[in-house]
Amino acid sequence: MKIAGKETQHLVDAEREELIRRAADRINKEIDSIRFDFRDQGLSEVLSMILLSEETKLLELEARTNNETNTVLRRLEELDASLGEYLSR
Repeated sequence: MKIAGKETQHLVDAEREELIRRAADRINKEIDSIRFDFRDQGLSEVLSMILLSEETKLLELEARTNNETNTVLRRLEELDASLGEYLSR
């Protein structure tokens, strides 16, 4: 697999291979995009921009997931309380 023009070898499970190839493709496309917009930046700067962008997206996704999980848990607790009241009648 090539990332930023450098060939790398990775030992991965067969079921993850396609996912990793797709990730590498996305990284390479992002590198090309940033290099087009910021021609004066070196590879390490470009990779830093990508890493910061992707980590920010990951943190946003984690926050949304946590909020959604908390909402579901609250609703389950409400339903449990309602069911408990109903069954205790």
